[in-house]
Amino acid sequence: MSKAPTVPARFAGLFRAGLLGLGAVQTINGLYAVIAPRSFFEDFPLGRGWVAALPDYSEHLVRDVGGLFLATAVILIAAGIYLERRLVGVALVSFLAFSIPHAVFHFLNLEPYEAGDAIANVVGLGATVGIPTGLLFLLGRPAEPRPASRRAAPGSAGSRVEGVPDSTRNPLIRYAYRQSRSREGEVMDPLRVFAHNPTVMMGYGIFELASERSQRVPERIKHLALLRAAMLCGCEWCLDYGSAISAAANVSEEDLRALPTYRGSDRFDAVEILVLDYASAISATPAEVSDELFAQLREHFDEPQLVELTSIIALENYRARFNWAFGLAGQGYADGAYCVRPEAAARAPAPTVGGSPD
Repeated sequence: MSKAPTVPARFAGLFRAGLLGLGAVQTINGLYAVIAPRSFFEDFPLGRGWVAALPDYSEHLVRDVGGLFLATAVILIAAGIYLERRLVGVALVSFLAFSIPHAVFHFLNLEPYEAGDAIANVVGLGATVGIPTGLLFLLGRPAEPRPASRRAAPGSAGSRVEGVPDSTRNPLIRYAYRQSRSREGEVMDPLRVFAHNPTVMMGYGIFELASERSQRVPERIKHLALLRAAMLCGCEWCLDYGSAISAAANVSEEDLRALPTYRGSDRFDAVEILVLDYASAISATPAEVSDELFAQLREHFDEPQLVELTSIIALENYRARFNWAFGLAGQGYADGAYCVRPEAAARAPAPTVGGSPD
């Protein structure tokens, strides 16, 4: 089950506050400079005249600086909302590309200011460098490992095969494990099973990467669809992980609780209910997608979107049946939070050899 890597969960609030705070400051300053350049030059901040202390005035230059403020504000605020690791990194680095030379210039030109204004300059501009630098440091830290008491050891908790251990000498597997730890704080149990066949592991990994990079369909819709597929296929591991990352896909706990009775719930709009019906139809055995259902989908999605939506549902069926066959249970991702459960009828009894079960 793929998702773009986000900032370390334990620092999510700090990242959001820092990014949105910096973005708000840049927005206010940018609008001020663009709308009232002369006042920005003469009065900023709050009538103290910090800019005017270092003349000369140029309306063109002030408006350009205001546009720069707004441009950095857009990316900072977007990063603060989505908290996607790469976006956050780009936002922080781009802001530092502005704030560091800006701060250095002012630090070297404090003579025109009174003592109080000089100190305020140093503190304020120091914060524009220190805050993003600190967040970049936190961004570079590995994800926090889950406590051992919450995590099954490789090959335990009902798994039918022993997972490939960390001590493997295969460089491809070691790389895959390192990537898993950087994103999730640990090696995912399905990956340890895939690692028994590196060729299959590589092919599956490419498929997951392509699915992650394809973003024609809103993430919430795709996540609801794959959760529904996992419910019907009875994959406990998929639902454990999928429930844990739902908030990042804009799927709330209330939405998760409503999934089993989605058709009678007001948590989902008409298009989402249609997609959930589609996921249910694809995940049935045998699949039973009617012409009517597909025609209704075509009213809301174009061909590339239909390919993406169908692919993510089919991929979830693959994940779920692979994990179920190997007996992979939950890995503790959703511990302490609500976790969607498999449909009651998802796991049919296995037939006995030579006849039907009693």
